[in-house]
Formats: sequence, structure tokens, C-alpha cells
Amino acid sequence: MATMLQVRNAQPDWFSPGNKRFLGDKSYEVRTATSGTPYLVRSTYAWSDMFGKPKTLRYRLNPIGSECKIEPMLDEEFYTLAEVKAWLNDH
Repeated sequence: MATMLQVRNAQPDWFSPGNKRFLGDKSYEVRTATSGTPYLVRSTYAWSDMFGKPKTLRYRLNPIGSECKIEPMLDEEFYTLAEVKAWLNDH
């Protein structure tokens, strides 16, 4: 099971202030799905204000692979942490 500290140590540039600002990320945490797969849970404003829309906080998931490598982001978007928890419980 991956921890936030292990993920940060494996990819410190991902969590740099500049990258966080560029991506519009607010916070990060690691949560594990029922299947045992760990995910980086990102609360983010990224790309939510495109085409004149208001900036909206959403949650996005990135699987965490071997050696705590952050994998490409899933397509799903979540508007609450409860939705994230339900998705992780189903997967």
C-alpha cells in the first residue's frame, strides 16, 4: 500500500509549488480502492474555467503504479469526496 510520503518522495517535482499552481491543484491524498489499487486523489480547479465557465473544485484520480509512480489521470470527474469514496469502494 502506497503512502503519500512514498509518492512524494518518488516524484517530488509533481508536488512542486509551480506544478501545483500550473495544474490548479489544491490538495493531494492517497486512497486505496477495494481492489487494493492505490490512487492519488487530487482536489483541483484544473481546466474547470474553460470557455467562460466559473472555476469549480473537482476531484480527479491518478492510479499509483509500481515504485509509487503516478500514472495518467482517469477520465472520471467527481464533485465531492463522498463520490470519490463511493467510486473507490466499487473498484
